[in-house]
Amino acid sequence: MLKPTGELTIFEVGSLCDALKTAVAEEAPVTLDLSQVTKLDASAVQLLIAAHLSGRVAVSGLSDECSQRVASYGFTKALCPSAGNR
Repeated sequence: MLKPTGELTIFEVGSLCDALKTAVAEEAPVTLDLSQVTKLDASAVQLLIAAHLSGRVAVSGLSDECSQRVASYGFTKALCPSAGNR
């Protein structure tokens, strides 16, 4: 399980991408717990979508604020299926 904290923006996604690659190589599936992430930007959402689409990463724990950011990019159903239609 990976559990990033704080902001997840263009400045942090490179490190998370590397950590995801390592984790997936060592074990699959990998859970990405975002419950401690306070901010997402477009680059983070792009990485989350790519990770989700790989079929080897499960995204969990999105805060309401982060879920709203995901929804603003139109990816609610992909990353937040239990959120319905926001």
